[in-house]
Order: sequence, then C-alpha cells, then structure tokens
Amino acid sequence: MAHEIESIAWHGERPWHGLGTRVAGCMTSAEAIVAAGLDWEVEKKEIFTKDGLPEGDAEAQTERMVVVPGYYATVRKTDGRPLGVVGERYTPLQNKDAFAFFDEAVGSYEAMYETAGSLRGGKIIWIMSKMPGHVGTSEDPIEMWLVLSNAHDGSRQLLMMASPVRVVCMNTLNIAISSAVANIEIRHTSGMMERVVDAREALGLTNIYFEQMGEAMNMLKEYRMTEEEIKKYVYGLFPLKVKNEDKLTGFEGVMNIELGPRIKTYVEKVLELTETGKGTGIPGVKGSAYGAFNAAVEFADHWQPVKGKNDSMLVRKLDSLWFGSAARFKQRAFDQICDIAQP
Repeated sequence: MAHEIESIAWHGERPWHGLGTRVAGCMTSAEAIVAAGLDWEVEKKEIFTKDGLPEGDAEAQTERMVVVPGYYATVRKTDGRPLGVVGERYTPLQNKDAFAFFDEAVGSYEAMYETAGSLRGGKIIWIMSKMPGHVGTSEDPIEMWLVLSNAHDGSRQLLMMASPVRVVCMNTLNIAISSAVANIEIRHTSGMMERVVDAREALGLTNIYFEQMGEAMNMLKEYRMTEEEIKKYVYGLFPLKVKNEDKLTGFEGVMNIELGPRIKTYVEKVLELTETGKGTGIPGVKGSAYGAFNAAVEFADHWQPVKGKNDSMLVRKLDSLWFGSAARFKQRAFDQICDIAQP
C-alpha cells in the first residue's frame, strides 16, 4: 500500500508532521523538484472495461475490452500508477510546469521554495514559497506565504493561494478578508499556462490582502474582551444544544446550554488555549480578541482530531487545514470575532 505522504522536502524549522528531507537552504524550482521527489510526469490513458467472453472455440476465447468513451485515467509515467479518472478536456499539468507557472507568476519576487511534496501517492502535489517581509509586529510577526496545489487525480483545480502563518505558534491564518483576493483557481485545460498573467495580477492583489490582514489583526489586538465575552465567543464556535427548548438568546451563566462529551472537550481546550496557548505571553495578546481568535486557530491547527492513522492522518490534517473542515472552522472563528471587535 502506498504511503499517503509520498515525498516532502523542506527548509528551515522542522514542520509539524516531522517528515521529509531537510535541505540546507531555500530551493530554486529545479532543486525543489528533485529534492521533493517530484521529477516525474503524468499522462492520460484510455479506460477499458471487461465485456465478458465471446462465443466460439473455448480454447480461443479471450476477454473483450471495451473503451469507456469520454473518460481517461491519469497515470504516472515512472511506475504506471493510476492517479485518477478525468474527462476529455482535462489537460495534465506536469510538475515541472507547475513550478514554472509559480516562477512566472511570482516573477520579480524571485521565488525560493521552502517546502514541496507529494501526497496520496502522487495524486496531490504542493509548493510553498515565503514572500519577503511580514505583517504584524516584530515580536509577533505573521509571515506571508504563497501555496500552489495541483491535483493529478482531477479532484480539484490548480490553486494558488495566500497563506499567512503566525510564526510564534505556526498557526495558518488562511482566511478570507472582505473583498481582498487571497487565491486564484485555474481549470486543467489546454490554455492553463496562458493564465500566468491572471495569476501574476492576483498575486499583486495579495499584497492588498496581506495589508488588510495586518489591519484586521491590529483591530483584534486593540479590542479587550471580558471573561464572559470570551466564553460566549468560544461556545459560539461549536454546535450547541439548548435545554428544555429554551431560546438561545445568550450565554448567561451558560445554564441553558447542553454539551455532548466531545464538544465539551473541544470547548474546554479552546478556553484553555486562550490562557495558555502559544503566544499568550506576548504583551497585549491574552484577553484580547486577537488572543481569542488565535486560540481557536491553534485548536484547529494543532488539537482538532483527524481520523486515520500515521501518514494517512497527516495527509487528512493538511487537507483539512487548507481546504476542509479546519479551514472552514477558522473562517467562522474569524468572522465571529470581527463581528465582536468591529466598532
């Protein structure tokens, strides 16, 4: 059985999953492809079904193979591994072309890659590059990262997105902020490489996104929350049951709230993180809306349970952080804390 996390190369601090090959410095695209084990290509092949045995001489009988019209398998050339099933218009984006796309889109930023890898036996590949500078303060910086993710199994479009990372706790703050452009998605068609100009334009707009991110974080830092406000905020992040059909008008004493054992554990953990989470010792964080929001993000990134075992669990966690339930949880946490803190 193939490993879920197939290959990873990284530079700098050891990533949360602790896997992969460490490289001495930031990588160029040519170096990253080799170090991350991504120097292979994908092709489309016709799909056939077995259509039983034709009548005739039993010794001469062979199974007839019938082509499935309009559908193809994406197959890795190096080992013949099937990666997925796609339609007729789907055009594979080779890994070297994905890196070239990133290079062209980033352009003047001179992309240097800090991590890249392959998930689910080659079905998903990703690249991460850190942009120069940061938002936030020097004692609590938020680094500006760009992520490119490509699916060879047809499960999603080519995605290039901004992914802010709070250094002190390695929380990924990939959240949508008002109308700021945080990502671009490109369909797997023959003209995808022509979308570099669009990607470069979107990348330019990510500067606005990061500026708005900094402004939003400053607003959250300035808003001081009472203990009751923090409790109400944390409870509001999870599905709650109301006792005796009472209306959920508030959380006065939280007496009308009924928590299942699983949700109770989650609530207690987030409340604990508002007091003892990473970065709470930085002046002004504890007791602020910023601190409460980062407690929710730290829970999603580092504590929220994920099904599976070993590398299978790690892949699901990474997918959840970028695209799934953890990403949605963090967006909800951000929207709710902004509703509280906005004047």
